[in-house]
Amino acid sequence: MDVHKLITLRQPCATFPQALYKILSESHPWIEWNKDGTKIRYNDPERFMRELQALGFKAQDSASLSKNFNDYGFKRLSDARKTRFDPRRGTWTIFAHQCFLRHDCESSNAIQRRRIRRPRSHPKNSSPESDEGA
Repeated sequence: MDVHKLITLRQPCATFPQALYKILSESHPWIEWNKDGTKIRYNDPERFMRELQALGFKAQDSASLSKNFNDYGFKRLSDARKTRFDPRRGTWTIFAHQCFLRHDCESSNAIQRRRIRRPRSHPKNSSPESDEGA
């Protein structure tokens, strides 16, 4: 094993991509890279959530898994309505990110959470006195 990888894998996971890279490096049968190392797939969301929780993440259900993937810009390549069924292993969920690659841990460290700004439903008043003159 590469010394750089060993050092990187023993550091605490601060982001979802780092935790994902760590889980993939442990060679579990339920999560794996594709042949060219550009996509990941998993078939046991409950196990995936337990692994993330063990690393300090608050994954509660499959929706929170999807939210983490979306927040970090991963693209879902499998559709739950059109699941890819492998008779030997079950149904797989597939994700990819242009910077999340098997042989390039450093580029995965650069993936940042996207900040989505949602419009406020009501404009914020400038001061409490602004309500009095109405």
